[in-house]
Amino acid sequence: MTDSHTEPSSLGIYLYCLARPECLPAVKGPAEQDLRGVDERYPVGALEEAGVVAVIGDVDSGEFCDQNMQKLPWVAPRACRHEAVVERIMGASPVLPVKFGTIFRSRTSLKEFLGRHRERIVRALDDLHDKTELSVKGYLVEDEARQMVSASDPAIQSRIAALSSSPGAQYLQQKQLDAMIEAALHAWVERVTHDLHEILELYALASTKLRCHASAVTGRPDRMVFNRSFLVTAETVPDFRWAFSDQQHAHKATGLILELRGPWPPYNFCPTLSEGKP
Repeated sequence: MTDSHTEPSSLGIYLYCLARPECLPAVKGPAEQDLRGVDERYPVGALEEAGVVAVIGDVDSGEFCDQNMQKLPWVAPRACRHEAVVERIMGASPVLPVKFGTIFRSRTSLKEFLGRHRERIVRALDDLHDKTELSVKGYLVEDEARQMVSASDPAIQSRIAALSSSPGAQYLQQKQLDAMIEAALHAWVERVTHDLHEILELYALASTKLRCHASAVTGRPDRMVFNRSFLVTAETVPDFRWAFSDQQHAHKATGLILELRGPWPPYNFCPTLSEGKP
């Protein structure tokens, strides 16, 4: 999707997602049930163009400046409202979710965009029918994992048993041992995350690898070592959850903590609709 340039301190057309006409009842119900979006002053509406529905709402585009977009307390509640709108529409129609902060200058510019990309939008909505996204993240409790790796590696155990009683010699040996444990831990993480991906992918149509975030972003002390999204049909969601639970149980004592989130709109499996491209 594309972020259109906006004029500061003026009303813009905020785009939540693209969907089929069957979503319209979910967009606009009785007046007292108007769906409120990112800017709670304005209800969510719809713009239909040649069989494609853009779920939209008015916003003060000047508020979406770089300064505000860098402030988590400002972004977080609005991003949650954005997600709530997309999830409601997802219950009525396949959706192409749009990233937070996508604003068009006018309905005319949005209509032009829809016209240029209609064929790709329709094809993508067909492809994503009855499909959803599941997110799997893995976090490593490093002390626990090091102990597990050390205990299961005969070479490391042999080095531990052979540590010198001399402080000077033991210091050098311990440095070498620590490096050996780190190398073994790295190899174990690579192997386990590779196997985890291959197992879960058996129950998905597609998967995409996402960046592993630092603790400052995740808000937790454990290091993120796995971050993937999976495209799954509604029918295979239970099988995917079963496979995930099996892996979660298998790694319970290894220091690898696995989290499953979703189902979500398929954010990571939508085509990129860039300005100037057909």
